[in-house]
Amino acid sequence: MTVAPIPEDQPEARKTFHESLEELRIDVIRLAALTTEAIVGGTQALLDGDLNAAERLIEADDAIDELTHTIEDRTFLLLARQQPLATDLRFLVTVMRVGHELERSADLMVNVAKTTRRLYPHQLDPKLRGIIDRMGTQASNQTRVAIDAFADADPSWAAALADMDDAMDELTKSLFRHILAGDGSDEAMVLLAVQMALVGRHYERIADHAVTIAEGVGFMVTGEHPSPEVDVGA
Repeated sequence: MTVAPIPEDQPEARKTFHESLEELRIDVIRLAALTTEAIVGGTQALLDGDLNAAERLIEADDAIDELTHTIEDRTFLLLARQQPLATDLRFLVTVMRVGHELERSADLMVNVAKTTRRLYPHQLDPKLRGIIDRMGTQASNQTRVAIDAFADADPSWAAALADMDDAMDELTKSLFRHILAGDGSDEAMVLLAVQMALVGRHYERIADHAVTIAEGVGFMVTGEHPSPEVDVGA
């Protein structure tokens, strides 16, 4: 059975529908706040070698998963019952995409927290600590900018995030240069280098998720998909 869209001559039904959309928007912003907290907290736990903080972050991921699933379920319900058109439909599609990107970023920080357990009680050297600290800050900042773009329905942030992503790429290169300069004959240092390379990849992926969120906002507002980047060096 097909459910017809809400007729324009039913203002009360339209009002209730748009209230539901606003509730979804607020829940996505809440999800982003939890994800950003995970990035900040997980980074600090790794830098401090704090196992208790790492365990708390891993346990807190359940709340992020639950909120993500709630957002998805309510979005599917609105799609099924209301059959929204044009702008509202793009908003609901974007909500699902943004929720997925945020959940993945939070999952990546769970991986960082688990790395804290694997490395304990090894202490990171000052140079490595500095790079990881900056990567964590960069990842959280990019996530905040991406969710600001969503909250304000402002696609102009996509260009800013692309520039910010260049900074994360440079940090990743610095990380790899540092760990590759280590003592390859020391097994413990090799294991540390492998774990740090994975951590660097996690932060890089979080930054990518932020860029994807901003691109989704562009689609939400304009209805246009982002143009694929052309690698002139290929």
